[in-house]
Amino acid sequence: MTVIDILLKKRGLTTAKAVADFFSPVSPEKIGLKQLGIDPKMIAAAIKLISEAIKIGRPIYIYGDFDADGISATAVLWEALHRLKAKVMPYISPRNESVRGLSVKGLSSFKAKSLVITVDNGITSFEAAESAQKAGIDLIITDHHQPKDNFPPAAAVVHTTQLAGAGVAWFLANHLRGESSSHLEGETGLDLATIGTIADMVPLLGANRSLVKFGLIKLQTSPRPGLKALAQAAVIDLAKITSHQVSFTLAPRLNAMGRLADSLDALRLLCTTDQKRAESLTIKLNEVNQLRQDQTLAMFTDARQKAREKSQLIFVQSPDYHEGLVGLVAGRLVEEFHRPVVVAALGPHHVKASMRSLKSFDAIKAIRDLGDLVLERGGHPMAAGFTAEAKNLPKIKTQLEAAAAKLTAQDLQPEAAYDCELSLDQVNWDLFKELEKFQPFGFGNPAPLFLAKKVKLLSFYPVGQDSKHLKLALQVPNLKSITAIAFGQGQLAAKLKPGQLIDIIYSIEKNSGNNRQSLELKIKEIKLF
Repeated sequence: MTVIDILLKKRGLTTAKAVADFFSPVSPEKIGLKQLGIDPKMIAAAIKLISEAIKIGRPIYIYGDFDADGISATAVLWEALHRLKAKVMPYISPRNESVRGLSVKGLSSFKAKSLVITVDNGITSFEAAESAQKAGIDLIITDHHQPKDNFPPAAAVVHTTQLAGAGVAWFLANHLRGESSSHLEGETGLDLATIGTIADMVPLLGANRSLVKFGLIKLQTSPRPGLKALAQAAVIDLAKITSHQVSFTLAPRLNAMGRLADSLDALRLLCTTDQKRAESLTIKLNEVNQLRQDQTLAMFTDARQKAREKSQLIFVQSPDYHEGLVGLVAGRLVEEFHRPVVVAALGPHHVKASMRSLKSFDAIKAIRDLGDLVLERGGHPMAAGFTAEAKNLPKIKTQLEAAAAKLTAQDLQPEAAYDCELSLDQVNWDLFKELEKFQPFGFGNPAPLFLAKKVKLLSFYPVGQDSKHLKLALQVPNLKSITAIAFGQGQLAAKLKPGQLIDIIYSIEKNSGNNRQSLELKIKEIKLF
């Protein structure tokens, strides 16, 4: 079996059609609704209601969530309706409200006879949906989160768990454009849907792969002043931007606003056509993102000290934790300890908590099983959260620990950290070109990782701020050497010596520095003997 065959099998691509669809996905415009798990009748009902509202000048509100997916989804649908001359305004639910997403309090901002369209939220908001009915507000729910046994009452529910919230919004907007007599040209919002899809870490396979593959092309040629300014501030060449750069540079800046500041500023940045405004908003996003990084590190350091690896579930809490950052800290703890993690921010009367989990433990089911112990809940099997009264936290902790106690040692074992063994003499441009066909990389389709054993270390030196990283030269059989970079592993310099044999887990990248192109290894893990 070849390296490529192994990679395809690991991604579940075992038929000729699946492989062909993976390497040559159709454009998202050609993907059918049934293929996405979206009810065509619901799309039709939503389009009918929206079209009627536009025709009579009825106020329409796009009710979005405050994370990067929700912000992107809001921008996609707002722009589409704005181009259709709708009387439309965005609304993004603040993080500091007790209920995330569609809420009775949020709906109180809108007058009777308004049309409210949710994006990236609302699928479990029964109380709010019933409140909208009583207030004479028509409601269209578009969401991708896990529903309960049935949907809340609404004029239309456009839902699938296959896409991100921005993806659902994009398909609705695309069908709305198709039904319009205006025959609009220009931007479709695919660049923004791409950001939301990557940011929300949905598997980049199937329709999501199509959205991102074609969306990255739109992103690379985007005329948006906000995206240009954001990329420049992040020292990214927008014309060559990758899914990895979206995930680790653009998306965190958008997310930071929802976590610590006003996510409407992130929305304004995406939609503005004014260069100076884009630059001033970018400065604000960068400042908030730096604050997010500093506070997250402080919280993670504290939470890590409190974590007990011996239990099947880690549960840490503090009144000093910021509720907007608990998910980030939980995610980092899962990476390190490989078990479900709950991180809770304690308030005087209420607690907001985030859970990050493993494939072997369904986070949203575990939280739903808490019943009346929680006031609000939502999320996915791998990432969920809840709000509860502080007095109930001990019972919640006990119940979640009991649920996780069923996990076996096998359940808590990290998955294989590499795809296959590949000696360094097999690393060449032909292989690299084949691997590039797997792009865009992301959740569900990670960059291929390989294991090379007993590699001779020729030289090394620390690089970066505070010598955090490590630059290495490795011997290749029958060749001179190949360079490698090991991010975040500068501390190993004290344990290494030239001529030493090491095992490495690595990916293959192209280095275009010094006006020449060469292959370079990006080392994820180094094993010393």
